[in-house]
Amino acid sequence: MKPIWPIIGVACVLISSIGRMANSLSDVLIAIGSIAVVALVIWLFETGRLRINERLGKILKKICGVIFVAVGLVYIVAMVGFVIYKVATEGDMQGIMFLGVASIAFGISWYISRWRRRWVKFLKTFMPKDKIRHGDWKLREKYFWTFDYTSNAQYGLRPADGIFDGQARVWLDPSDVNQDASARLDSFEAMLARRGIKANCALTHIPGCIYADIVAETNYKSMNGSCQAAFREAFHELDGMNYHGDYYAKYHGELGTIFFESNAGNVIIRAIRIEPREEYYLDSDCGFKSEEAHYFIEQGVDWTEGTYSLISDKEFSALWRERLEYDGKDDAYSFFEQASLMYFAAVANGDKKEQTNSRWDIENAARYLIAHESKDEMIELMAIYEQSMYWASRLFVDVIPEYAYDTANRLVEYSDNPYIVSRTKRLIAQWKKGGKL
Repeated sequence: MKPIWPIIGVACVLISSIGRMANSLSDVLIAIGSIAVVALVIWLFETGRLRINERLGKILKKICGVIFVAVGLVYIVAMVGFVIYKVATEGDMQGIMFLGVASIAFGISWYISRWRRRWVKFLKTFMPKDKIRHGDWKLREKYFWTFDYTSNAQYGLRPADGIFDGQARVWLDPSDVNQDASARLDSFEAMLARRGIKANCALTHIPGCIYADIVAETNYKSMNGSCQAAFREAFHELDGMNYHGDYYAKYHGELGTIFFESNAGNVIIRAIRIEPREEYYLDSDCGFKSEEAHYFIEQGVDWTEGTYSLISDKEFSALWRERLEYDGKDDAYSFFEQASLMYFAAVANGDKKEQTNSRWDIENAARYLIAHESKDEMIELMAIYEQSMYWASRLFVDVIPEYAYDTANRLVEYSDNPYIVSRTKRLIAQWKKGGKL
């Protein structure tokens, strides 16, 4: 909802100006009536009572915008000319007072909006014009900010301090996070210096934490268009230095002892809780029966000093692959299904390591289902997601061959996933070669 009082104020000024310039009451009424009709149409459209075709609406909006600007300019010129004429010919003191008040009001509004103008100017250096909504920022904001998804950085303008800043979270190499944090700050300062930007940089890092927060502050007066673009480029370069692999760590705290695998987005992929009870978790909601363990996943990793410690990939994998049993058929079913989805996601993004890990999870769950003669679960896995259909037909072909053959043929015929189709075709070719078909 737009603020009503500024609109009422503008309407009063407009009506009083029309009354002053018009020659008769009928001219005033005609002008006010025209304004009222336009205002009514706008109000009906904004409240949804009047519906207009989207394409036609855009065209009308542009036309009205042009008319509004043109009429506004003509109106201002006419008013100023009218007042000057009255002052020059009749010595009209009201006209002199009007010019003085208008000049003061214009000067104050121009001064108050200077921060907003600077902020919008910055946004234009990296955002499409149709994405910039001038009405989203008030005149007297204490902090203007926006998030740049292409560099995972946040830029801001602090009017009270006259500071333009940028901040980003950087993900560090787990082999030596403390050394990498220090080196990352030095590298970022060098990036800014190469671009001729003088800024005060600081890094916040908890010892042992896998990420750090970098902030750069500079005087807003130095940030012209070219400097703003260069400032953003520096954050792009900083983002390119991030570690993009997985992290393996041990948590020991109030919730017990938990070993886990997470990524650079701080999302936990796999986890093993060994104290006070043994539980397993696989992204996104598979495993972990206790409320405490679920709370650990949901709250995210805050990396409080002393609570977490990094471990090696081999140490975590060895613990994870000790599991041979599941908490029943449903548990094995869930792990099979989730791992199937993760496997083909890893195929799509070329993550060989995750493909290996997911395949082990799939095959381990499959062995459990076969050992417990869970045919209903096997058949169901061939009827849900295409990812699990492929693995179920491949791994359960010796148990329920008729279902496996039918599932594979349906995948080839109906699937839109090229990775699944190509692998299923090779699977069918192997069956034919082995005399199964």
